[in-house]
Amino acid sequence: MRRALPLPWLSARALPLAWLSAAWLVLAPPGDLKAFEPATPHLDAFLAGLEQREPQPVPRGLRAFAGDSTALRLNAADLIDMFTAAEQDTLTLLRVNVVLARWIAERNVPLYADGEAIDEALTKGFSLGLTFPLHHVAYLFFSPDAARSGDFLVHIRALYDMNYTFRFDRDILNADVIVHGAETAYTDDGGPRTSYLVKLALHDELEWARYTDFEGLSGRKRGVAGFFQRVFFFIPKTLDGLELWDGHLKIKAFVDQNIEDFERLERYHVRR
Repeated sequence: MRRALPLPWLSARALPLAWLSAAWLVLAPPGDLKAFEPATPHLDAFLAGLEQREPQPVPRGLRAFAGDSTALRLNAADLIDMFTAAEQDTLTLLRVNVVLARWIAERNVPLYADGEAIDEALTKGFSLGLTFPLHHVAYLFFSPDAARSGDFLVHIRALYDMNYTFRFDRDILNADVIVHGAETAYTDDGGPRTSYLVKLALHDELEWARYTDFEGLSGRKRGVAGFFQRVFFFIPKTLDGLELWDGHLKIKAFVDQNIEDFERLERYHVRR
């Protein structure tokens, strides 16, 4: 049975991430804000294909991460199709996540992929731009939450095979992302295993899309700021949030960073 709609949602291996002024921007009055909504015809067609599927049972040991006993599971071919659709629509992966999360939240059905599927898809030559590290991912989950309301879309949970530092190419971001997830024991179809859990949430607020509530993921600037972060333990390496607004990206961290026209610049798009 297909789930009823509620009343009133990918590399190397590491569903990858973007990151890192010590103050908020002064925001324009609400009436002056502009929403940036790129056209997504190819991604919409991909999601229409998922619409034909029924959620399948989730292995018992993974249900706490999926948030339900049934979910849609993406294989490598699905991920290749999704990345290809993103390339055709000239989208960033951060935008793809927003569109995917809206779809998931509307249908109240979790979606996940395993690391082997992610790895296989990324051997096809995709450049994912600025996004979450996708190296060494064991599982990636996008999960709705009926107990959350308002602008909340999904929980994003990633189980990594190891903690490590991911270095972006300098033309993408002059910073590193540090994966330091909590050691987590669980069981999948292959038996008992241990991974490192990273968590965040995705919200959608009119003109803004926000990635918040990061656990197990932080950022470190390169250069002088990064040197002081490494030498002085009391200087935080936190990653507090990512915000998409009118095509721009704001990375909230120890030293905030703003990338103007982020969603309009080719180097940040999914490409092959």
